[in-house]
Amino acid sequence: MRLPVIALLATGFAAPAFAAEDLQKQFDTNVKPVVAKYCVACHSGAQPTAQFDLKSYTSVDQVKEDFPRWSLLADRLTAHEMPPKQMPQPPQALVDQIIAFVHDVRGEEIKRLGGDPGVVLARRLSNAEYDNTIRDLTGQDMQIARTFPVDPANTSGFDNSGETLTMSPALLNKYLQGARTIADRMVLTTSGIDFAPHAMRVETDREKYSLQRIIAFYQAQPTDISQYFDAAWRYRYRAELGKPAATLASTAADMMLSAKYLPMVWAILHDKDAIGPVAKLQSMFNALPAPGSPTQLAVKTAAMENFVTRIRAHTAMQFFSPVVKGLPGQSEPLHNWRLEQYAQNHRKSDPGALRAVNEPEAALQDIPKYPPLHEDASPRWAVLMAHARHGDADLVYPVGQKAKYQAAFSRFASVFPDSFVVSERGRYWPDQATDNGRLLSAGYHNTGGYYRDDTALRELILDKKGTDQLNALWNEFDFVGRQTEHTWVQYFFNQSGEVDGNINGPLSSESGSKRPVGHEVTDAFVINQMRDKYLARWAMEKATNDPVAPKAFNWHFGLINATLRSQEKQRAAAEPKQLAALVRFAERAYRRPLTVNERTDLLAYYQKLRTKNALSHEDALRDSIVSVLMAPDFLYRFDLSVARNAQPALAKASLKTGKAYESQPLSDFSLANRLSYFLWASMPDAELLKHAAAGDLHKPAVMVAQARRMLKDSRVKGLATEFTGNWLVFRQFETNNSVDRMRFPTFDDDLREAMFQEPIHFMQDNIQHDGSVLDALYGNYTFVNPPLARHYGMPVVDGDNSTWMRVDHADKYGRGGILPMAVFMTAYSPGLRTSPVKRGNWVVQKVLGIRVPPPPPVVPELPSDESKTDKPIREMLAEHHKNPFCAGCHLRFDSFGLAFEGYGPVGDARAKDLAGRPIDASTTYPGGVDGTGLVGLQNFIKGHRQENYVSNLSRKLLSYALNRSLQLSDEALVDKMKTDLAANDYKFRALVEDIVLSPQFLNRRIIETPVSNPALPQKPAGKFLKIDFRKEH
Repeated sequence: MRLPVIALLATGFAAPAFAAEDLQKQFDTNVKPVVAKYCVACHSGAQPTAQFDLKSYTSVDQVKEDFPRWSLLADRLTAHEMPPKQMPQPPQALVDQIIAFVHDVRGEEIKRLGGDPGVVLARRLSNAEYDNTIRDLTGQDMQIARTFPVDPANTSGFDNSGETLTMSPALLNKYLQGARTIADRMVLTTSGIDFAPHAMRVETDREKYSLQRIIAFYQAQPTDISQYFDAAWRYRYRAELGKPAATLASTAADMMLSAKYLPMVWAILHDKDAIGPVAKLQSMFNALPAPGSPTQLAVKTAAMENFVTRIRAHTAMQFFSPVVKGLPGQSEPLHNWRLEQYAQNHRKSDPGALRAVNEPEAALQDIPKYPPLHEDASPRWAVLMAHARHGDADLVYPVGQKAKYQAAFSRFASVFPDSFVVSERGRYWPDQATDNGRLLSAGYHNTGGYYRDDTALRELILDKKGTDQLNALWNEFDFVGRQTEHTWVQYFFNQSGEVDGNINGPLSSESGSKRPVGHEVTDAFVINQMRDKYLARWAMEKATNDPVAPKAFNWHFGLINATLRSQEKQRAAAEPKQLAALVRFAERAYRRPLTVNERTDLLAYYQKLRTKNALSHEDALRDSIVSVLMAPDFLYRFDLSVARNAQPALAKASLKTGKAYESQPLSDFSLANRLSYFLWASMPDAELLKHAAAGDLHKPAVMVAQARRMLKDSRVKGLATEFTGNWLVFRQFETNNSVDRMRFPTFDDDLREAMFQEPIHFMQDNIQHDGSVLDALYGNYTFVNPPLARHYGMPVVDGDNSTWMRVDHADKYGRGGILPMAVFMTAYSPGLRTSPVKRGNWVVQKVLGIRVPPPPPVVPELPSDESKTDKPIREMLAEHHKNPFCAGCHLRFDSFGLAFEGYGPVGDARAKDLAGRPIDASTTYPGGVDGTGLVGLQNFIKGHRQENYVSNLSRKLLSYALNRSLQLSDEALVDKMKTDLAANDYKFRALVEDIVLSPQFLNRRIIETPVSNPALPQKPAGKFLKIDFRKEH
């Protein structure tokens, strides 16, 4: 029995080796005459069939160079698909001669070149690699490459190869624009350099950056009191809930709450002899349902929180600005003093809010109007507070128990502040009924300014690490945003004139002071002089002015002066740190340590910008960053083949394999780069570079450990996106505009993005959790977000479009694995109908890797609108198959596409086509195997084409990892990958580990002449590239 060619070729190592002259003789004697007699009639001339001109091959070397075509020829002969049935047929013995020849060529080439790393050209970062690298380098996902030209793919379909990633003047200009955009986001911090999510060129940019980081920190803190009541309940019933060993600390950790605050809440819920609000809260807690009760716990704990909120709102302390005759109530020094009193007293209770049961409530005053500009709104707020707590029975205490109840309310307030943090203020704060929403604002009337109020958060919720982090954020707010300096300067020139008016005359609260002579506005002398003016103003009516005002003035101006002096020292100390950070940035950008010359040149370039170009420290750093990002060491990957005649010493270090090539191990830093861009499509992280510096990445155990670590990291999304997206040809679907949105109104940008993301989430999950590669074909699950769930008719996921969840038993909705995903059903539909031809060809060629000849130049078009046809697509295809020249190819893939007829042009499940006809998804696969729908397709692949899928996946992943098209010498590695994959339950990591331990991955070929890319920027060895981009200004 004659073995199929795939089995024959798989035995290449067992085949006897043939000398080149033997193979040439075999080609001349056994192959060329048969081809000339039976094949060249179709496969020759100006337009050869399948663009395969067999007459052009005159030597074995030509066959080797184009071996994939000859391998396909052997496949076709084995399957009796060539020559076509209507053409003369050669005797089987002659057919076997050609198959044997292909087999012998393969065996000889594997022996001669097996393990050859091949020629890997210098290559720039692909657009995706560039964006991912910038993301990991700066911490900001800037998506700079969105405006770059689309990267072309190599013959294997991937866009990460030097075979196609060339440089052009237009692209170089895009890189320059991108580098400037990135540098514009640079932030100078006390410890070095950071990057913002937006440009950082003007004062408002810096303030927004700093402010948003503080707000994000506040919003991330666990201050929902109901959650602490829930946690206390869980701790109470820890045994019943299956956690008898739980502690308050472990309970807080499980619920992501403050381990510092939960014990305080627990303690007050168990105070002995409690009275007042503490007793009532305990009663509510004790009434919470036991585990298993149908009563909703969340409703009860929310009621407890509402009780706390009400009591604290009604008993919050109230403060007024000190009164100084001649100064407005909103005078900044006096206003800030009031804000500080609030900030320090959120954990105190106002004793004036309580009354004895035998005391009548005070008569309510009419609520006054909002005060004039610059006047204190506190009196109006006091009236509003009185109205709010009027009639609150929980604020009444029994006769003779005033001290006890005041103590109880104080105890209550100490645990439950009226506010953990004040993150926004309007001009009439604490009245937030209007003019609110100004984040961190101090609430000034006509100047900007910010005020910190988070004492309760620090005292109750944050641990030392959290407090240090928050303090650092506020310090950076001053350092980056210069908010104290800007507020002081605005005040000086816009409002400080208020202190110069006549006591009994009209004051100008919107006038400033003149610029001081011989001093900067921020000098201590100027600040202290202004303080003295306010003290003098108070002294003019000392007897009637508020005695606390001098303390307020001294505190206010002293704080400003101390802050500005501290910032001056921090800026001076930060410059050397920022230069050191520039060097570290360059090292991370180059993905290796800098040479001594590179470091020296980089710092010299910075100094030149400071001295010759007269740039500021910040601007010189920006331009230095641009130069780093324009350097070939950043833009290119340099794990090149080494020219032996250029570096003779390498001959001693090369691997003497007895083969027709010599190779040398990659440097550890090149290997770290190759591994990270393979698994993450991005730069190496600190741990990988640490191993590169230690020189141990070539150790198999270290390499495997690193690969396994990286496969579990979320950055493996880069592999899921770039490898899967290009292999299965959906990488550009985000820009797909072929769908008629008038006919399919549910197809919007959100759904298109969800379709694009589904296979990425599926593959990322599979890779991170060490899944089977067969799940892509047979897995009974998928991942959806709300738009995709609606499209699939699944229960809608709670959350926004970024919320993804796994759906098991997806077959209930006609889903599971990659085959029925909407992205593929939509991409391979022509718009207003389905296309079994395109869908089937996608499965056969892209998923299974079965090569199909290209279509003839002229192909009859089927109607474009399914709703206007009088026959279903199945019948129209059947008529098309009556042409034997068409049927030969269509019979290979149409059946695969007909299985998807239950999915409409945008991938939605359907029972009828667009013309209202019932769907028929039954089909007959090659070999006469019948099947229906997705299940029938999966069964056929499992029984008859799984080996094709495994082989195709192995080849594609290897090509992606090596950044080149495969060559004949890779066949032995492909065979090993397939064998090891099956032996390891088809786990994805088995493929990865075979690749990263292979000679092809670990080494580079030594060649006689350097292979260069004329578009590659050149630079002297060890020199920092300085591009004079400033000439464009």
